[in-house]
Amino acid sequence: MRIAYVSTYLPQRCGIATYVDYLTRAMNKVNPEVEIEIIAEKGAFPIRRAKLEVIPCWDRREDYVAPILANSKGADIVHVQHEYSIYGFDDRLPRTLENLISAKRVVTIHCVRPSQFCERGRVDEDFAKRVAELADEVIVHLESQKAILTRLGVPPKKIHVIPHGTELSDVDKLESRKRLGLPKDARIMLMFGFVKPHKCLHVAIEALDEIRKEVKNVCLFVAGGLAPTAPKKQREYVEHIQKQVKDLGLSDRVIIPNKFYPNDDVPYLFGGCDLVLFPYYEEDRSASGSFHLAVGAGKPIIASRMPKFEELKNICDELLILPHNASGIAQTAIRLFGDPEFEHFVLKKTREYAIKTSWQATAKKYLELYKRVLAG
Repeated sequence: MRIAYVSTYLPQRCGIATYVDYLTRAMNKVNPEVEIEIIAEKGAFPIRRAKLEVIPCWDRREDYVAPILANSKGADIVHVQHEYSIYGFDDRLPRTLENLISAKRVVTIHCVRPSQFCERGRVDEDFAKRVAELADEVIVHLESQKAILTRLGVPPKKIHVIPHGTELSDVDKLESRKRLGLPKDARIMLMFGFVKPHKCLHVAIEALDEIRKEVKNVCLFVAGGLAPTAPKKQREYVEHIQKQVKDLGLSDRVIIPNKFYPNDDVPYLFGGCDLVLFPYYEEDRSASGSFHLAVGAGKPIIASRMPKFEELKNICDELLILPHNASGIAQTAIRLFGDPEFEHFVLKKTREYAIKTSWQATAKKYLELYKRVLAG
């Protein structure tokens, strides 16, 4: 079986690039005989070795149809990793799919935006529908994504819900803290990634202010900072955060290095914390890679009750808190820190879900789907 993935790829700083890297490495472990080709956007490193070839050959700013079609010849499956910002909303991706006549077409739709929450109106919904209609099979990560595509008229039997994969890690906590320069005896809550308003860091800080009244030596570690291309609104938000921290007297409890952490540091970021927070507020239907990194590290998670983190109900529904409810986050964190029985339950369920959604488990589901597609 020869599979061609159309995607971004490393070292591009892109969640889809990282996703494909994890997936293809797991695919190789599950079935070493599968031949994998990554038809990558320019910016990826070219690779050529047994059973894996990476061909950087197209650019999102150009008409990418011809190079993708030329490099997909001979593939049994062409699997497009779709995300709006990569392929645009014009006719290039539909033309690509229409002309892939010698291979089966699979598309993973990583994000679905309901039109009522989109500045472009129905454009995002209609484009996702068009892409799904042109594919032989569609993969999504969440039931809420499938529900929207079904409403749009995509046949349910064509849509497969396969969870985002989970990288299993087991890094020593003290070693991680030493590497990152974190306090070794603190209760550390982690927020991961670029600081943006929709991630609601200000809500986490409000929660920290309440938590510190009952939990000694607790702090919040923000493992990230402003994106290099951050617009004025995001820079102003960081200034607001800095003022909030100062006004609440939390300067010694909030650690914000304001730096980008490379992939090599990621296991230590999650390994060094006690709890991971996702107090986000957004309406996109998309899974969170950061959420699965936390699950894979075996860490308790508190997240907003919203589609992006709907999987958390598979661990413990009580960890899902209504958006902007700082006190709800605080009281749940206090219970996790102070109730060993509750913490043990959450940790056990987290480990179980990590194994269930491991990258190898995900790769097996992909391979099963490929075999069914090729069998007709």
